[in-house]
Amino acid sequence: MTEAIRAGRILTMDPGCPEIVDGGLCVRDGRILAVGPWKEVACGGAQRDLGPVTIVPGLINAHTHLELSHLAGLVPTGQGFMAWADGLFAAMRAGRPGESAMDRAAQEAMSSGTCCVADVVGREFELVRLVLQRCGLEGFLLREYSGRNRDFDPSDLPGPWSPGVHALYSTDSGFSQAVKGWCETRQLPFSLHLAEVPGENELFLRGEGEFASFLRARGILPRGFRAPGMSAVQFAGELGLLNERTLAVHCVQADGDDVNILAQSGAFVCLCPRSNAGIGVGAPPAAALYAAGVPLCLGTDSLASAQSLDLWEELRAVRKLLPVTLALKDLLPLVTINPARALGLWQDYGSLEVGKRASWAVLPRDLEEWSLGAKR
Repeated sequence: MTEAIRAGRILTMDPGCPEIVDGGLCVRDGRILAVGPWKEVACGGAQRDLGPVTIVPGLINAHTHLELSHLAGLVPTGQGFMAWADGLFAAMRAGRPGESAMDRAAQEAMSSGTCCVADVVGREFELVRLVLQRCGLEGFLLREYSGRNRDFDPSDLPGPWSPGVHALYSTDSGFSQAVKGWCETRQLPFSLHLAEVPGENELFLRGEGEFASFLRARGILPRGFRAPGMSAVQFAGELGLLNERTLAVHCVQADGDDVNILAQSGAFVCLCPRSNAGIGVGAPPAAALYAAGVPLCLGTDSLASAQSLDLWEELRAVRKLLPVTLALKDLLPLVTINPARALGLWQDYGSLEVGKRASWAVLPRDLEEWSLGAKR
């Protein structure tokens, strides 16, 4: 079936034709056949006029945990990471993930313009995949591993996926390298939580501090752990975990040297500022990362730490951490182009171009002023 979609403005994220006023998409079987001015693109078949709105490529959430959706409102926030983690563990022990809660979360994400999620998943891989397929939301699943060093030979799983590790404080360094090596041989993305927690750097520098004691008391720190004498980001670099196929999530506790390491590695960094603020771990050095040329993405994290899976809210939050002169064209890559490239989905998502999937989001009215870099 062929359909023509008309909009008052299209921001394509295609540098050859970034903005089209009174534009249109000609679509067949979910793929874009043409994009351009409406009078040139209107094709045979059904026609749909979206009205005087601006559409952009469908948004990509680079870090979610859908299997935690049933914990919305059940985990205490604002008291720091350790209190939040203990609350999370207790809530997880109290009941298994609910399919209906995941359904609602996926529908919420879609209703705010998200077309694809990079979902970090543990035991509930097949259930999360089922929910995504039922809702029609594209998902690249990142199967999370942690714990001791062991042979790594995972079985095949349905749909697009790759393995990752939880964090370097919960996963043996040799095992982390094995997982990353598995991804590298297949040219797949690799994800890890990195430098999120206050005290994480103290752990890796000296093996001491309140966070180190917290991990040891709960049996999270891998047996035989020895502090490498460097920051979390430096340690990830030394282990060979950072390159252009790495998605490093959070990076809140990153100083200037860490930012330079991330920039030189080519790694993508996924920021989750609302989750960070909700838990109470601080704000990521977004301006320094942006200035250093680190390709940034945005993620909502889970409903156990953020109030919604609305990426527009995440974009509003991160804009407060970035230079005031940045305009919409500078910010949209964080939820379109960059995550599409980080996940290896550029052939299908990230821009509105011929051959790509016809997935778009309507720009909220209050964000229209960002087009000109307006004051906040």
